Amino acid sequence: MTDWIAWDAIEGAMTKTKQMLFEPFDLTKWVKLAIILFFIGSGGSGISNFNSNPSSGNFGGFDDAQSAAKLDAFVEETVSGVSAFVHQYTTYIVLAVLAFLLVIVLFSYISNVMQFVFVESVVRNHVTIRAYIRNNLGNGLRLFILNWTLGIAFLIAIILSLLPALSAVLDGEFSAIIFGSFLLFLVVLVLGTIILAIIGSFINLAIPVMLYENVGILKALSKVISTAVHSIPQVLVYWLIRGVLGVIIGIAAAIIGLIVVLIAGLVLLLIGIAVYMIFTLLGFGFADLVVLTVLGLLFVASILVLIFLVLLATVPLPVFMKYHTLLFLRNWYADIVPFWEPVTEPVSEPA
Repeated sequence: MTDWIAWDAIEGAMTKTKQMLFEPFDLTKWVKLAIILFFIGSGGSGISNFNSNPSSGNFGGFDDAQSAAKLDAFVEETVSGVSAFVHQYTTYIVLAVLAFLLVIVLFSYISNVMQFVFVESVVRNHVTIRAYIRNNLGNGLRLFILNWTLGIAFLIAIILSLLPALSAVLDGEFSAIIFGSFLLFLVVLVLGTIILAIIGSFINLAIPVMLYENVGILKALSKVISTAVHSIPQVLVYWLIRGVLGVIIGIAAAIIGLIVVLIAGLVLLLIGIAVYMIFTLLGFGFADLVVLTVLGLLFVASILVLIFLVLLATVPLPVFMKYHTLLFLRNWYADIVPFWEPVTEPVSEPA
């Protein structure tokens, strides 16, 4: 009978998580891990579209000629207004866009560095953020370049798949968006998402290989993929188990987060009410600027506190998932992960 490495790694990951976070319990370690996980973060995107129904023979109660004239006038006025605004505030718009992109790039780079910091933290069972960051600035840069290259390639594929739909819109063939051109976009979106998910899984396995074999990201990826080619059933079972674990972990995180928000939110709400009552006793009304300012700052601080507490309470979940990956990698790829093991004092023999 085949031993499924991903399944066997579950029990070991639970043991490692317990050793790291509860034997003994160290709040400082939890806080540092929460900071790392915050910067690793996660992202999402939404895609929406607007479909109009051209089957009606009038627009707003007017005939076709009047509708076309009204629409042309509206479009011309809108374009003119936007052009005037852009022309007037071009410098500020460019600076705002550049600043926004700079923040995105900076946080993306930090997130990639923190991937290595997280691996080193759970492997060594010792969290030292600044030292691990210094050790992995180069690794983070390599991972950053790869992830952005993949993201840009995916974005270019999406744009190219939308060109037929855009051409159909410009030609007034709205039905082609659904029945022809838009179908290409959906195919590219689904296939691209699947391919990126597969590559992301291999990258997740390649990060420890980079650390402990001292190789670049492409070399580590090639090693992991080469191993996967020779053990496809193990990889498929790994993906299946990771998917199931991801669902379970997601549900657990949602439940824990809800409990934390309800309990801590109630406490913070009572604090807010108490502060408002103090202002009331001092003769201030709700509409007074000082009351609104203090309550607004208190609200922002409460949101930040809730986010921090949720991250803190759910630290064991991503730690477990990372240990599961590392244990799978150690038994599937090679014995490259030097896990810290608890040291037991030898029992002295009685004289």
